[in-house]
Amino acid sequence: MRWAEMTVLCAPEAAEAVSYALIDAGCGGVMLSGVKPVKIQGSLPVSDELSGRLDAIRRHLARLPEFGLPALNEGISVRYAEDEDWANAWRQYFKPTAIGRRIIIKPSWETYAPSNDELVLELDPGMAFGTGGHPTTQLCLTTLEDYVTPGMTVADIGTGSGILSLAVARLGAARVYATDIDALPRKIARENVERNSLTSVIDVLDMEPFDAIARGCDLVVANIVANTIVQLAPEIPARLKPGGVFIASGIVNEHESLVRDALETVGLEPIEVRREDIWVALVHRLTFVVVSGSDPSGAEALDLAAAALPPIG
Repeated sequence: MRWAEMTVLCAPEAAEAVSYALIDAGCGGVMLSGVKPVKIQGSLPVSDELSGRLDAIRRHLARLPEFGLPALNEGISVRYAEDEDWANAWRQYFKPTAIGRRIIIKPSWETYAPSNDELVLELDPGMAFGTGGHPTTQLCLTTLEDYVTPGMTVADIGTGSGILSLAVARLGAARVYATDIDALPRKIARENVERNSLTSVIDVLDMEPFDAIARGCDLVVANIVANTIVQLAPEIPARLKPGGVFIASGIVNEHESLVRDALETVGLEPIEVRREDIWVALVHRLTFVVVSGSDPSGAEALDLAAAALPPIG
């Protein structure tokens, strides 16, 4: 299959909106590097729909100034590659990486001799987001080290390559439910679960069965974007048991308060905030549940939070 690899250079404060535009157009994930500017890359399959999707992305990005975000200095650059070219590109820079106290991310094509207490995650990201190289993934991994305890049930929303699910399983979770909006990351995540011999612990589910099964968990993690987290906020309490923990990342500094307010509105009490470069990870705990229709001011707050972010589509 041929792929169109898109590259966008943007100001840090626009990184989240640009990432969402690519994901909303059908990219299974995005790869971010650099800080000023942030380089964002995503890929779409070459098909009859490609031209329309590229036009939709361009229209979306042209509206950034309407939402107080810097305009792009350059347009989208596109190059075309085969599956094999993409795989070779990953191999050029993806090497074994230590994250946090014990986690080692090891590409499937590299060898690594772990020490006794290291937890090795063998990964082949393919076209999916999540190698451990981006600050949002690192924030999630180091936070999970502190919050996952043996025997937990965990839900992973927006799993990408499956990296966070693999980590919580290695950290001792008894059951992990994972999903992604796109079928390709789900396929890649399943392959990585199998590669790590964790099929008895991790279920990578399509969205509908995930919605039905991933409820009453000890912990939920979502490494997505602020817009999506605000929209998902009303669903999170049902996915947690009382006292359960929600870890959210993929959030840039200026959207921290919008996401935090949306989570507090539905009964998720803030525990701590972790930061890396322009990125934020929020940790909240379920203290009470807002019943739909019983808290008009809360619903209004969520609407306002969502409206303050660039629109979907």
